[in-house]
Amino acid sequence: MTPVGWKPSDFVEGGAVPVDKNLTWKENRFNIFDYTKKDGTVVASTVALRVTYVDDSGNEFVQQYSAADKERFTPSPDGKTLVAITEGAKLTKSSNFAILVNALINAGFPENRIPESGDVSVLDGLYTYNIGLPEPKRAGLQREEGARERVLSVPSKILQLPSEKKGKPATKTAAKGEDGSVDVTALALKFVADNLGDDGSTTRQKLATAVFRKLAKDPNKDAIAGLIFRPEFQVALLSNGYSVEGETISKGD
Repeated sequence: MTPVGWKPSDFVEGGAVPVDKNLTWKENRFNIFDYTKKDGTVVASTVALRVTYVDDSGNEFVQQYSAADKERFTPSPDGKTLVAITEGAKLTKSSNFAILVNALINAGFPENRIPESGDVSVLDGLYTYNIGLPEPKRAGLQREEGARERVLSVPSKILQLPSEKKGKPATKTAAKGEDGSVDVTALALKFVADNLGDDGSTTRQKLATAVFRKLAKDPNKDAIAGLIFRPEFQVALLSNGYSVEGETISKGD
Protein backbone atom coordinates (compact mmCIF):
# COMPACT_ATOMS: atom_id res chain seq x y z
CA MET A 1 0.00 0.00 0.00
CA THR A 2 1.11 3.57 -0.70
CA PRO A 3 0.75 6.17 2.08
CA VAL A 4 -1.51 9.09 1.14
CA GLY A 5 -0.50 12.59 2.23
CA TRP A 6 -3.10 14.96 3.64
CA LYS A 7 -1.29 18.28 3.39
CA PRO A 8 -3.40 20.93 1.60
CA SER A 9 -0.91 20.82 -1.26
CA ASP A 10 -1.60 17.07 -1.68
CA PHE A 11 -5.33 17.53 -2.31
CA VAL A 12 -6.88 17.50 -5.78
CA GLU A 13 -10.35 18.40 -6.91
CA GLY A 14 -11.51 14.81 -7.23
CA GLY A 15 -14.62 14.32 -9.34
CA ALA A 16 -15.30 18.01 -9.85
CA VAL A 17 -16.08 19.16 -13.37
CA PRO A 18 -13.11 21.26 -14.56
CA VAL A 19 -14.50 24.59 -15.75
CA ASP A 20 -13.25 28.17 -16.02
CA LYS A 21 -9.62 27.07 -16.24
CA ASN A 22 -6.82 26.19 -18.64
CA LEU A 23 -6.66 22.46 -19.37
CA THR A 24 -4.33 20.12 -21.24
CA TRP A 25 -6.10 17.22 -22.92
CA LYS A 26 -3.71 14.53 -21.72
CA GLU A 27 -5.49 11.55 -23.27
CA ASN A 28 -8.64 11.03 -25.33
CA ARG A 29 -10.08 7.51 -25.75
CA PHE A 30 -13.45 5.92 -26.42
CA ASN A 31 -14.74 3.44 -23.85
CA ILE A 32 -17.90 1.84 -22.45
CA PHE A 33 -19.20 4.02 -19.63
CA ASP A 34 -21.85 3.16 -17.03
CA TYR A 35 -24.10 5.80 -15.49
CA THR A 36 -24.61 4.71 -11.88
CA LYS A 37 -26.62 5.75 -8.83
CA LYS A 38 -24.96 6.53 -5.52
CA ASP A 39 -25.47 2.92 -4.44
CA GLY A 40 -23.63 1.66 -7.50
CA THR A 41 -26.70 0.55 -9.46
CA VAL A 42 -26.15 0.93 -13.19
CA VAL A 43 -28.80 3.21 -14.70
CA ALA A 44 -27.55 3.20 -18.29
CA SER A 45 -24.52 2.15 -20.28
CA THR A 46 -23.17 3.90 -23.35
CA VAL A 47 -20.14 4.41 -25.57
CA ALA A 48 -18.39 7.59 -24.43
CA LEU A 49 -15.28 9.63 -25.03
CA ARG A 50 -13.09 9.60 -21.92
CA VAL A 51 -11.00 12.78 -21.71
CA THR A 52 -8.25 13.04 -19.13
CA TYR A 53 -7.63 16.72 -18.42
CA VAL A 54 -4.72 18.22 -16.47
CA ASP A 55 -4.89 21.79 -15.19
CA ASP A 56 -1.98 24.19 -14.79
CA SER A 57 -1.48 23.05 -11.18
CA GLY A 58 -1.08 19.42 -12.23
CA ASN A 59 -4.52 18.27 -11.00
CA GLU A 60 -6.05 15.55 -13.15
CA PHE A 61 -9.73 15.22 -14.08
CA VAL A 62 -11.41 12.42 -16.01
CA GLN A 63 -14.58 13.40 -17.89
CA GLN A 64 -16.90 11.13 -19.87
CA TYR A 65 -18.86 12.45 -22.88
CA SER A 66 -21.63 10.10 -24.04
CA ALA A 67 -21.20 9.46 -27.75
CA ALA A 68 -23.24 6.55 -29.06
CA ASP A 69 -25.52 3.57 -28.42
CA LYS A 70 -23.35 0.58 -27.53
CA GLU A 71 -25.72 -1.65 -29.51
CA ARG A 72 -24.69 0.22 -32.67
CA PHE A 73 -21.07 1.22 -31.96
CA THR A 74 -18.10 -0.14 -30.06
CA PRO A 75 -14.67 1.33 -29.22
CA SER A 76 -11.70 -0.05 -31.12
CA PRO A 77 -9.30 -2.16 -28.98
CA ASP A 78 -6.98 0.83 -28.46
CA GLY A 79 -9.92 3.19 -27.81
CA LYS A 80 -8.80 5.64 -30.49
CA THR A 81 -11.71 5.14 -32.88
CA LEU A 82 -15.33 3.99 -32.99
CA VAL A 83 -16.43 0.96 -34.95
CA ALA A 84 -20.00 0.71 -36.29
CA ILE A 85 -21.66 -2.61 -35.39
CA THR A 86 -24.74 -2.04 -37.54
CA GLU A 87 -24.60 -1.04 -41.19
CA GLY A 88 -25.13 2.65 -41.89
CA ALA A 89 -24.91 3.68 -38.23
CA LYS A 90 -24.25 7.41 -37.76
CA LEU A 91 -23.43 9.46 -34.67
CA THR A 92 -26.22 11.78 -33.50
CA LYS A 93 -25.91 15.54 -33.14
CA SER A 94 -27.53 15.56 -29.68
CA SER A 95 -24.90 13.57 -27.76
CA ASN A 96 -22.55 15.14 -25.22
CA PHE A 97 -19.68 14.12 -27.50
CA ALA A 98 -21.25 16.07 -30.39
CA ILE A 99 -21.64 19.12 -28.14
CA LEU A 100 -17.96 18.84 -27.15
CA VAL A 101 -16.83 18.57 -30.79
CA ASN A 102 -18.98 21.52 -31.88
CA ALA A 103 -17.53 23.59 -29.04
CA LEU A 104 -14.05 22.55 -30.12
CA ILE A 105 -14.62 23.70 -33.71
CA ASN A 106 -16.28 26.95 -32.60
CA ALA A 107 -13.31 27.61 -30.32
CA GLY A 108 -10.98 27.47 -33.33
CA PHE A 109 -9.83 23.86 -33.77
CA PRO A 110 -9.26 23.38 -37.54
CA GLU A 111 -11.89 20.94 -38.81
CA ASN A 112 -9.50 19.65 -41.47
CA ARG A 113 -7.30 18.25 -38.68
CA ILE A 114 -9.96 15.70 -37.77
CA PRO A 115 -8.84 12.50 -39.55
CA GLU A 116 -11.24 10.50 -41.72
CA SER A 117 -10.54 7.52 -39.47
CA GLY A 118 -11.99 9.41 -36.50
CA ASP A 119 -8.83 8.87 -34.43
CA VAL A 120 -9.39 10.97 -31.28
CA SER A 121 -5.77 10.68 -30.21
CA VAL A 122 -5.13 13.70 -32.49
CA LEU A 123 -6.47 15.72 -29.54
CA ASP A 124 -3.83 14.40 -27.12
CA GLY A 125 -1.81 17.39 -25.96
CA LEU A 126 -4.43 20.00 -26.88
CA TYR A 127 -4.45 23.01 -24.52
CA THR A 128 -7.71 24.94 -24.04
CA TYR A 129 -9.66 27.23 -21.75
CA ASN A 130 -12.83 25.37 -20.73
CA ILE A 131 -16.17 26.69 -19.51
CA GLY A 132 -19.24 24.93 -18.12
CA LEU A 133 -22.33 24.19 -20.20
CA PRO A 134 -25.54 22.61 -18.79
CA GLU A 135 -26.01 19.07 -20.05
CA PRO A 136 -29.21 18.68 -22.10
CA LYS A 137 -31.98 16.80 -20.29
CA ARG A 138 -32.81 13.49 -21.95
CA ALA A 139 -36.02 11.53 -21.46
CA GLY A 140 -34.28 8.17 -21.42
CA LEU A 141 -31.87 9.00 -18.60
CA GLN A 142 -33.52 9.27 -15.18
CA ARG A 143 -31.63 11.19 -12.52
CA GLU A 144 -31.91 10.70 -8.79
CA GLU A 145 -34.21 13.04 -6.93
CA GLY A 146 -32.33 16.09 -5.65
CA ALA A 147 -29.36 15.49 -7.98
CA ARG A 148 -27.61 18.62 -9.15
CA GLU A 149 -27.81 19.66 -12.79
CA ARG A 150 -24.99 18.08 -14.74
CA VAL A 151 -22.46 20.41 -16.32
CA LEU A 152 -20.28 19.66 -19.33
CA SER A 153 -16.74 21.02 -19.51
CA VAL A 154 -16.27 22.36 -23.05
CA PRO A 155 -13.57 24.51 -24.66
CA SER A 156 -14.29 28.16 -25.37
CA LYS A 157 -10.77 29.03 -26.55
CA ILE A 158 -7.88 27.12 -28.10
CA LEU A 159 -4.68 28.07 -26.31
CA GLN A 160 -2.39 25.58 -28.00
CA LEU A 161 -2.79 22.98 -30.73
CA PRO A 162 -1.16 19.58 -30.04
CA SER A 163 1.64 20.09 -32.57
CA GLU A 164 2.54 23.62 -31.44
CA LYS A 165 5.08 24.66 -28.85
CA LYS A 166 3.97 26.33 -25.64
CA GLY A 167 3.73 30.08 -25.94
CA LYS A 168 2.63 30.14 -29.57
CA PRO A 169 -1.10 30.91 -29.63
CA ALA A 170 -3.34 28.97 -31.95
CA THR A 171 -4.93 30.87 -34.78
CA LYS A 172 -8.71 30.78 -34.87
CA THR A 173 -10.09 30.13 -38.31
CA ALA A 174 -13.66 30.01 -39.52
CA ALA A 175 -14.91 26.45 -39.89
CA LYS A 176 -16.06 25.66 -43.42
CA GLY A 177 -17.36 22.54 -45.03
CA GLU A 178 -15.20 20.60 -47.44
CA ASP A 179 -17.49 21.78 -50.23
CA GLY A 180 -16.89 25.43 -49.35
CA SER A 181 -20.38 25.80 -47.90
CA VAL A 182 -21.33 28.92 -45.95
CA ASP A 183 -20.56 29.13 -42.23
CA VAL A 184 -24.10 29.23 -40.80
CA THR A 185 -22.81 29.69 -37.24
CA ALA A 186 -21.00 32.88 -38.25
CA LEU A 187 -24.14 34.15 -39.99
CA ALA A 188 -26.26 33.37 -36.93
CA LEU A 189 -23.82 35.12 -34.59
CA LYS A 190 -23.87 38.21 -36.79
CA PHE A 191 -27.67 38.13 -36.84
CA VAL A 192 -27.74 38.02 -33.03
CA ALA A 193 -25.35 40.97 -32.82
CA ASP A 194 -27.47 42.97 -35.27
CA ASN A 195 -30.71 42.26 -33.40
CA LEU A 196 -29.91 42.91 -29.75
CA GLY A 197 -32.29 45.28 -27.97
CA ASP A 198 -31.30 48.62 -26.46
CA ASP A 199 -30.41 46.80 -23.24
CA GLY A 200 -28.03 44.49 -25.11
CA SER A 201 -30.25 41.42 -24.88
CA THR A 202 -32.83 39.43 -26.80
CA THR A 203 -34.50 36.00 -26.66
CA ARG A 204 -34.32 32.94 -28.88
CA GLN A 205 -37.99 33.34 -29.81
CA LYS A 206 -37.53 36.97 -30.84
CA LEU A 207 -34.54 35.98 -32.96
CA ALA A 208 -36.40 33.13 -34.65
CA THR A 209 -39.29 35.44 -35.49
CA ALA A 210 -36.92 38.15 -36.75
CA VAL A 211 -35.11 35.69 -39.02
CA PHE A 212 -38.19 35.05 -41.13
CA ARG A 213 -39.12 38.73 -41.16
CA LYS A 214 -35.72 40.21 -41.94
CA LEU A 215 -34.18 37.35 -43.93
CA ALA A 216 -37.27 36.39 -45.91
CA LYS A 217 -35.30 36.11 -49.19
CA ASP A 218 -32.09 34.75 -47.67
CA PRO A 219 -31.49 31.11 -48.74
CA ASN A 220 -29.90 30.42 -45.33
CA LYS A 221 -32.86 31.60 -43.24
CA ASP A 222 -34.09 28.08 -42.34
CA ALA A 223 -30.60 26.96 -41.30
CA ILE A 224 -30.08 30.08 -39.17
CA ALA A 225 -33.50 29.78 -37.51
CA GLY A 226 -32.92 26.11 -36.69
CA LEU A 227 -29.43 26.68 -35.31
CA ILE A 228 -30.65 29.28 -32.81
CA PHE A 229 -32.36 26.58 -30.74
CA ARG A 230 -29.62 23.94 -30.85
CA PRO A 231 -27.16 23.26 -27.96
CA GLU A 232 -24.09 23.82 -30.15
CA PHE A 233 -25.20 27.41 -30.83
CA GLN A 234 -25.23 28.09 -27.08
CA VAL A 235 -21.58 27.01 -27.07
CA ALA A 236 -20.86 29.42 -29.94
CA LEU A 237 -22.59 32.25 -28.08
CA LEU A 238 -20.62 31.63 -24.88
CA SER A 239 -17.40 31.40 -26.88
CA ASN A 240 -18.10 34.83 -28.39
CA GLY A 241 -18.73 36.72 -25.17
CA TYR A 242 -22.49 36.31 -24.79
CA SER A 243 -24.28 35.08 -21.68
CA VAL A 244 -27.26 32.73 -21.91
CA GLU A 245 -29.84 32.45 -19.14
CA GLY A 246 -32.79 30.31 -20.12
CA GLU A 247 -34.12 31.82 -23.34
CA THR A 248 -32.41 35.19 -22.85
CA ILE A 249 -29.22 36.02 -24.74
CA SER A 250 -27.25 39.10 -23.73
CA LYS A 251 -23.88 40.73 -24.17
CA GLY A 252 -22.26 43.27 -21.88
CA ASP A 253 -20.09 46.20 -22.84
